[in-house]
Amino acid sequence: MLHEPQINSAQRIVGYALSILASSILFFSGMNKVMGAKWVVDTLAVINLDQYILIIGIIEITAVILFWIPKTMNIGFFLLCSYTGGIIAVEMATGYGGTLGITVAIMIYVGTILRKPSLSGFYSKNMDLK
Repeated sequence: MLHEPQINSAQRIVGYALSILASSILFFSGMNKVMGAKWVVDTLAVINLDQYILIIGIIEITAVILFWIPKTMNIGFFLLCSYTGGIIAVEMATGYGGTLGITVAIMIYVGTILRKPSLSGFYSKNMDLK
């Protein structure tokens, strides 16, 4: 299930909106890498990652797909968190890219936790989530 039944409708709507926006950004970014879009290749060449463009794109698309399959959603969530952590690390190490990684990571994390509070680690089975 992509959301827990006990959450309220506002949590569900905001959670899905953030998750869809962030995963769309990552999916289309991955597609541009796989298709070898010139602007993406040029950008990754600046930080010496152009030789890995295809594998990075495949990893990105795979993580997004796993995130939207109900049975693999949890692993997809953790893969996307790890992937966006890598984006943040590259942005910080190179000073190139701005804050896109942090923004997408926050949207993925907050969107998912709103829909599935049990993933946060703060959830107790005795706790009422409403």
